Amino acid sequence: MSVLTQIFMQGAVDGQSLRDIKPPLEVPQALLLYFIGAAVLLGFITVSAWFYLRKKPQTSPVSEGEEVDTPLPHEVAYKQLMAIETSDLLKRGDMETYHTQIANVLREYISGRYQIPALALTTTALLHAMLGAQISGECVARVQQLLANCDMVKFATYQPVRSEASDRVADARWIVDETKLSDS
Repeated sequence: MSVLTQIFMQGAVDGQSLRDIKPPLEVPQALLLYFIGAAVLLGFITVSAWFYLRKKPQTSPVSEGEEVDTPLPHEVAYKQLMAIETSDLLKRGDMETYHTQIANVLREYISGRYQIPALALTTTALLHAMLGAQISGECVARVQQLLANCDMVKFATYQPVRSEASDRVADARWIVDETKLSDS
């Protein structure tokens, strides 16, 4: 038999009888009022701080008379594609990173140009959103082909030759050229 079973069978330890549990501790009424007051005060401070921070005007580092020169989405995409071309990813044979960067640049461009959350969507969902945004079928087909090729390299361990890989940047640049906002 186990030790625990023997203890229960013996009854009281050392000949003493078992005692009843202690009653709950009673809190004096005056102390209870302090606890309630502290809880109400803490709640009031929390709610006040929340309203203050929510209504606080957001200050921008730019003064009101000064214009912010934000680059257009196609300008950002061109710079990023140029950086990918000039990087040594192809020379090192790092095809996965190379294709991942191209796909991300294209998705960021589509997100900035058409306000589609392209980085958060799967390729299929992105293509459906692009069709819903009234983008030409030819551009959607090129995007589909480019992203499918990039996905093959990223997820299916397909290793394209360098000339085929360098064509991905040209395809991305063509998509940006065809869909960019006209300079007015």
